[in-house]
Amino acid sequence: MKPRERFLKAIRREEADRVPQLVRPGKEVSQRLSGIFGVSGHELGIRIGNDAIVCQVGINAIMEMAKADLKEGETFTSEWGVVYQRQSGFDNPIEHPLKTREDLKTYVFPDPNAPRRLDEVREVMKKYHKRYGVIVDLSSSLFEPSMAHLRGMENFLMDCYDDPAWAGSLLDGLADYYSQLGTRAIEAGVDVVRIGDDIGVQTGMLIPQDLWRELVRPRMKRMIQTFKKANKEIVILYHSCGDFSPVIPDLIEIGVEFLSTMQPVGKMDLARIKKEFGDRVAFKGGLDTQQLLPNGSPQQVREGVKDIIKTLAPGGGYVFMPAHMLYQDVPTENIWAMLEAVKDYGRYPLKF
Repeated sequence: MKPRERFLKAIRREEADRVPQLVRPGKEVSQRLSGIFGVSGHELGIRIGNDAIVCQVGINAIMEMAKADLKEGETFTSEWGVVYQRQSGFDNPIEHPLKTREDLKTYVFPDPNAPRRLDEVREVMKKYHKRYGVIVDLSSSLFEPSMAHLRGMENFLMDCYDDPAWAGSLLDGLADYYSQLGTRAIEAGVDVVRIGDDIGVQTGMLIPQDLWRELVRPRMKRMIQTFKKANKEIVILYHSCGDFSPVIPDLIEIGVEFLSTMQPVGKMDLARIKKEFGDRVAFKGGLDTQQLLPNGSPQQVREGVKDIIKTLAPGGGYVFMPAHMLYQDVPTENIWAMLEAVKDYGRYPLKF
């Protein structure tokens, strides 16, 4: 079975020949594995066994794709007007363009129709799509870019309560931008559109679910409707770190068909979520990246992979992935143990 076929069957909640895989190494792990395999970028993902390819566009791509030669402490300004600084290998926002609410009146969003905006998407479609699934990643879509990039966390959280109409206007601008950008990607033929925000923390949601329902849900619903109008078969993948379990029913109701990253924290009881929602939505992620992968033994990692597959993969509807990208604290031997365990335990019919 071709990787793309395997990937699409899984997100349609069908059993394929085996559980598909989509593992995303962070920068340091990518460099480490590139030195071993002699390839980088999308080719590296293929070499480690991935069945799909992710093309990241939008505001979060800035932090993942910034200048490779940027030195620690150096800064750059993105087209969004956000000033980023290289800190311990990450490019973190340190200055936000919307310093006051009045700034939104003159703020100009980047052009979603800029000619080269989707160059990577088109190249990936041409080179890989016949064999591999393709996801266009628009995540950091609404709440997260408002909070982390454009306005600052404290300011935007205050905005949501002090002036929800203003907060809604900023979210509308982002929804308009991503609706146009996502539609272009859909017209290019991608299989999945990934949207989302980090609305969860270790013990629950970052914001009250009622506030999310009031401000974020209607804009996200509008985006999804736009994407479905462009292609009714497009699959909508939603991403959030942390515990976002209170709004899973809302996400399914507005058209989400695929959930990530399923971080096992708070009330994210993966067995319960699979039982309750597994007939309506597929899942991706779940393997602990906070303790198990960096600190466990290879055998413990193997057992962790086995448990995740046993929990989320029966009947299909699961794409294997750790609960986040692989960062530099994950030993290489644990990466090998994880990849081997997916092959050993992920073949249908599942046997444990």
